[in-house]
Amino acid sequence: MRITRDKIYNQFIDGIEPCVKISSGERITVETLDALFGKSDEVRDGKFSKKYTFTHANPATGPIYINGALPGDTLEIEIHEIKLTGIGYLSVPNSGESTENTRNGYDYIKFEAMPDNKNLRDLRSNKIFPAKPMIGVIGVAVSDEVFGGRFAFGVEAGDHGGNMDNNAITSGVKVYMPVFAEGALLGLGDVHAVMGDGEVFGQGVEICADIDITVNLIKDMKINRPLVISDEVISAAASAETIEKASDLTVSDMRFILETHYGLTPVDAALAVAFYGDLRVCQIVNSQKTMRMEIRKDVLNLFK
Repeated sequence: MRITRDKIYNQFIDGIEPCVKISSGERITVETLDALFGKSDEVRDGKFSKKYTFTHANPATGPIYINGALPGDTLEIEIHEIKLTGIGYLSVPNSGESTENTRNGYDYIKFEAMPDNKNLRDLRSNKIFPAKPMIGVIGVAVSDEVFGGRFAFGVEAGDHGGNMDNNAITSGVKVYMPVFAEGALLGLGDVHAVMGDGEVFGQGVEICADIDITVNLIKDMKINRPLVISDEVISAAASAETIEKASDLTVSDMRFILETHYGLTPVDAALAVAFYGDLRVCQIVNSQKTMRMEIRKDVLNLFK
């Protein structure tokens, strides 16, 4: 099944009509738009107000209803491939001499995704840069009552996922999401061809993509916030009003995961995080900051 990129929305709240219903174990391709819904040139040239771009930015494709999903369940989204398509863009500050690409002190640069899906061509200089495709927005619906209206506008990050801009969410991993609403109402979007941790200038290379995933419903797995697991690394993510709060949440989540899912004692879980945990920044540009705690699976053998 393919879900086309015209099926977009940007509110992760319960009650939005799903664009499709699927069953657990189904493999689908999700087409996504870039963060400015294909209108990056118009935004650069001032044809859209900042209010308009804020309210419409980072569209997700969906919502996708998963049959049988209920609050308290967990979704497993296995990401098989993120295939970049077309032209991407990025604005970076220019503190030197203005160029034809400069607008309000920022240079607007376009990048072409190469056919190998591993490289980008800078259309300004023709230089080739390695790509590292990742999914900036992935989330499920939340109840407006539970979250106090905080997510009724846009795709803000939170316990439900959303605009986390988490570099751990890439091809070859499994993303686990807690379910808060019937059907889960999963959405994906805001793919970056490459982005440094922190998304320090407010963008990665924003680009359209086709994402190949399998969605599984898990009834007996308890998590509080998004979890990403690869063959080598466990990565817990959390979002909050400050970096400090997000860090506290993700450290606590990692201890909980090591205890409940990997069998470590509370003391050993704490030691594993203290010795080998890597606390990383996902993004610092949104009102809700996102951090992640990562630990390699192989070090857990030291505590068995």
